[in-house]
Amino acid sequence: MNLPENLVAKVRTYAAQNRTTMTAIVREHFEAITEPDSDVLEEDPLLAYSKGLLSRQQAVLALGLRDYADLLVALGDADLPMPLAPAHEIENQSATFARLWRMG
Repeated sequence: MNLPENLVAKVRTYAAQNRTTMTAIVREHFEAITEPDSDVLEEDPLLAYSKGLLSRQQAVLALGLRDYADLLVALGDADLPMPLAPAHEIENQSATFARLWRMG
């Protein structure tokens, strides 16, 4: 891939802050855009957020909501579950737990 250096630097910083890798971020994005649920993104942003296909910020903007609190209310009103954390975050949380467990 050919990406601008400043973009790569920003993504590296984001990955480090979120205890993930650039590879995991790219893989997750590629999987999200190639899944059959991608039609949901345009048809129902709230459902797409619930399925983890949209970020919190993207969902708030797509739905014309004021903030995250309004998004939570909309999820509740629609009887939709909160999205699961992205796979890379779950992997990182598991690795952190395992490290702490071994230390204890």
